[in-house]
Amino acid sequence: MSTLYDPIDATLGPAGAAMPPWQRRVLLYLRGLAGLLLIKTVYSWTLICGVWDGETSRFEMLSLAAQSAVIWAAIMNPVAAVGLWLGAAWGVVLWLVTAMVQILINVSAPEGVGRLVIVAAVETVLVAVYAWLTYKAGREAER
Repeated sequence: MSTLYDPIDATLGPAGAAMPPWQRRVLLYLRGLAGLLLIKTVYSWTLICGVWDGETSRFEMLSLAAQSAVIWAAIMNPVAAVGLWLGAAWGVVLWLVTAMVQILINVSAPEGVGRLVIVAAVETVLVAVYAWLTYKAGREAER
């Protein structure tokens, strides 16, 4: 069975056209994560720039830990998103490092972070889903 070459996979070259199903699912998951990271980036920058008005949405009113989490996300997430979209190994590594740092920041300083603890829980689930998908793709490659 011949698979048509998708122009969106030009960065993968001919190997992208003959990708097994679980590896294709991993790539699609990474691209979905890239979109999510870009949305988080926009939110982070709206918070930094003061687009929202109110006591809980003012950047300078956040604790130092919350400010650190927001700045980390604003800088690292778009870079990781590009790597994830391309399916590059460095993008995955950067995303995993970024996710782990955000989880640690959000969980270690809950006094001023508040709703970001939920973000840490979601990040943990996203990492777990990635681990499961790559496990399935690895098992598929062994066959």
